[in-house]
Amino acid sequence: MYSTDANVGLKFTDLLDLFIEKNLFTKKQISIIYNKINIHDSSISSIPNNQMSPGAYYRQVKQCRKKYDQLIYTIILFRLLNLIDTNTMGTIELLVKQVSKISQRNLHHNATKIVSSDITIVIEEILRKINKI
Repeated sequence: MYSTDANVGLKFTDLLDLFIEKNLFTKKQISIIYNKINIHDSSISSIPNNQMSPGAYYRQVKQCRKKYDQLIYTIILFRLLNLIDTNTMGTIELLVKQVSKISQRNLHHNATKIVSSDITIVIEEILRKINKI
């Protein structure tokens, strides 16, 4: 059987859950994408719970590929239409780097955990400022 259990490779944290809640992909799809890219041969798992049939698994993979392609085309289209300019791309890249640092720090220093809601407030403020729509 095929498993998309979060414990197979991808460790979901409060911070990851925050981003998963607000993105285009489901938690199961994020697990599949992560495992396919980061853990070769991860589709076959000995974990008995959260199993799905091979047909369901490959349907999910197909949906993930389609959504991913659509996401890339959307980014390119928005960039071509200048809906996302170079400053915005730079801001997004800085945001990713900062969230990554915070995430790593939270994994190693439990005493200084940053609350996901604090990060949400900052990200929403940044999005409000860069959003042209």
